[in-house]
Amino acid sequence: MTGKAVLDQAIGLLGYKSAEELSGRSEILLKGAAAVNQIYADLHYLCSLLPFRPLVSLNETLLLSERAAVDVMPYGVAMLLAQGESDGDNQQLFAELYNRKRSSLSRTDKVRDREPRCGL
Repeated sequence: MTGKAVLDQAIGLLGYKSAEELSGRSEILLKGAAAVNQIYADLHYLCSLLPFRPLVSLNETLLLSERAAVDVMPYGVAMLLAQGESDGDNQQLFAELYNRKRSSLSRTDKVRDREPRCGL
């Protein structure tokens, strides 16, 4: 998935015009690029120990799991876009959704047995 696809999905979730229709409002597209990189960094450090390399272009592919890129990232981008547009209701809604979805990425699926064992 690319940064542009995430931005388009976030704009759609907010009910704003599509990125193509916003071409006259370059400030929201600039905010969108910054929002994509900010949420990308947040999810990158949650899922990886490698150094973060921000997107230079929104047409670049995100180096995240499909779940993080498709199911979590758009909500965080929508949250930051709504905040930048002073859209408090949407900002609050998407902050809640993003934090809930983000926390599901950090859960471990395996539980390691740490109980002491007697020599049998």
